[in-house]
Amino acid sequence: MLAISEFNNHQIYWVWQQVNQDLRQALIRFWQENAAVQDSFDAWRRTFEVACVALDPQGQIVGVSSVYGAYGAGSPYWFYRTFIREDCREVGLAPRIFACTHLQLAHAYVDEPQAPVGMMVVSENPKLETPAGIRVSQRAGLSHLGYNEQGQSVWHLLFEPSVQRGDAGGDA
Repeated sequence: MLAISEFNNHQIYWVWQQVNQDLRQALIRFWQENAAVQDSFDAWRRTFEVACVALDPQGQIVGVSSVYGAYGAGSPYWFYRTFIREDCREVGLAPRIFACTHLQLAHAYVDEPQAPVGMMVVSENPKLETPAGIRVSQRAGLSHLGYNEQGQSVWHLLFEPSVQRGDAGGDA
């Protein structure tokens, strides 16, 4: 695995469609030990959706992003989820993982007109509904679309046209 970004000694890796059996088992343990995904089958299924993994200097998982394809109103989007281990929830790590995931997905499907047009985020965490949480979402470039049937905020971020054409450079 090659790190695509670093944040406060945490290495962030792009693992989309590259999760092997060892990483799959580590992800399942991570989610279950941290009460993120308790059901064993659901945890196993989600390993196929993992996009980025953040590791601490000892190689332990501290954060994970995952995406799954679904259709929004009119256009397809990647629906985004993230989980950061509680003792590693320092300001900035979750937005960095989000930015890495967004950029890598934009580049991965650059020449495919049928591909999702951006990322959709449904705020399941009540802390993201606070003024500080809203500012974090806005700083990440997300636009608020409204609320779903459960009263959760729905946000989205489109892929930049220059990235979709393959003109963007740099890393996350």
